[in-house]
Amino acid sequence: MARSRRSRPPRRPSRAARHARARGAYERAAVRRAEDRIEIRLPVRRLSPETVVAHLGPTNSGKTHEALTFLAERGRGVYAGPLRMLAQEAHRRLAALLGDEQVGLVTGEERINEHAPILCCTVEMAPGAGDVLVLDEVQWADDEERGAAWTELLLAGEYRHIRLLGALDALPLVRRAFPDAELRVHERKLPLEFVGARQLRGLTPGTVVVAFSRKAVLALAGEVDRLRPGRVAVLYGAMPLASRREEIDRFLAGAAAVCVATDVLGHGVNLPCETLLFAETTKFDGERRRDLLPWELAQIAGRAGRFGLVERGHVGVLVGIAWASADPGLVEAALEPHVELPEGHRGYRIVDEARIGPRLGDLGVDDPRDLDAALAAWHRVATRQWAHESWLAVESLQPIRGRLAVVQRHLRERGRRLGLEETWQLVNAPIDPDGAELLGVLALAVAGDRAQRPLLQFLLDTARLRDASLEEAEEAGRVAAILRWFALQYPGVGGVTIERAAELERAAAERVVKRLTVEVRDGTIGRCRSCGRTCPPWFPLCERCARTARR
Repeated sequence: MARSRRSRPPRRPSRAARHARARGAYERAAVRRAEDRIEIRLPVRRLSPETVVAHLGPTNSGKTHEALTFLAERGRGVYAGPLRMLAQEAHRRLAALLGDEQVGLVTGEERINEHAPILCCTVEMAPGAGDVLVLDEVQWADDEERGAAWTELLLAGEYRHIRLLGALDALPLVRRAFPDAELRVHERKLPLEFVGARQLRGLTPGTVVVAFSRKAVLALAGEVDRLRPGRVAVLYGAMPLASRREEIDRFLAGAAAVCVATDVLGHGVNLPCETLLFAETTKFDGERRRDLLPWELAQIAGRAGRFGLVERGHVGVLVGIAWASADPGLVEAALEPHVELPEGHRGYRIVDEARIGPRLGDLGVDDPRDLDAALAAWHRVATRQWAHESWLAVESLQPIRGRLAVVQRHLRERGRRLGLEETWQLVNAPIDPDGAELLGVLALAVAGDRAQRPLLQFLLDTARLRDASLEEAEEAGRVAAILRWFALQYPGVGGVTIERAAELERAAAERVVKRLTVEVRDGTIGRCRSCGRTCPPWFPLCERCARTARR
């Protein structure tokens, strides 16, 4: 007689499920063991600064000018900003004022006159001591992936004079780090005026149109080019820096009457912009499509009306593009700060936390194979220890752990090993997730695997860019930036030199500019491939043709 279903023994988990469960238990046990070796140390300043001044206010309010003037008068010190482009801009301004020999540039990808008395750096590259520190965009201390670099300088930077620059939103954070800092609140030199809706045909010279994806920008640029052939500039984040600079220079010189840009515009790009129009007020943030926050809109809108470049600033929305939709109410509301801040001020949000990240010496490991468990353990211990510190938060370790996983996978597959210091340096590389696989190749090159050299030589070959598409040229620019960083850390390894990496970056930038001209002039993005009518740039067909194709 067959057994009833109720009396059957439970089904045994599959071998893969048992293996995954055992591995998870092993990893949790490894993290618990690693916690005992963790040492949590806050950055500590041994010598207090003589002066600390916080220059806080909106864009176009003169705070950067005042701080850089102080740095130039002192003649020795550091400007530290969040982006390579901002460091380059500060370097140009100071070198024009003091002479090239007095000012250097140090970022992850380049070194120019690095022993000069004044250095312009990205924050991660800033020295820990000096005479003057100008720390830009201080609110970035709350960035969950990079904020620890700002916190390190706030807590331990040993400078005689510290100048903090940023939005008024960061006032609570400044008071936590320096309770007695002198506060200088800067007001905009030119007020912004909301001008409502504008049509594409009514765009005047000096107008910047903002959208929030590469395809949207290219589609809008194509629409503008139909009305003003050859007179539109384009800016978006995937462009190599040299390409961005060329497009900015075209707009500055008046060769381009209109600029179409993404929110890269909000990060230190100074344009003679009289009117700024939002074509969109939503963006994809990596997880979902959402409305822009007031502080995001305000940061971008503040680029209109640059003092000394134009006489007034107008902000509005672009209408008449079927697929683009901007909420004028959101934009108008964002022109007025509405959040109560300490000391009677108003802003757009409250920034009162700074992020802390691990240093290698905190992890208590000797073998790079133990790094991942140690990082997980550090995060747990730090979260518990700093839970009572209302203004310190733990930095996200997902990016560094992701890079570590890629590096270790490549090494394991090729039977190679790297030391602890080399592994730590590689996994802290300024590389986005889409460049992680290249980081694995570079790790193998450092480990002595000669099989990587032909691939790296191919990547450095500028001849392959002669017929490259726009996307291929953009990718080459990203690769060039990674290889520039690698050449500075490991000169000559894998045949990678700073000269060849810089040449690749230049060639990629030139190809991007050439392809942009073609893409914008042809105007195929944002046009139905079947009938040629306007359609959303993320679809190849308009709705009517797509319906016909489905029948």
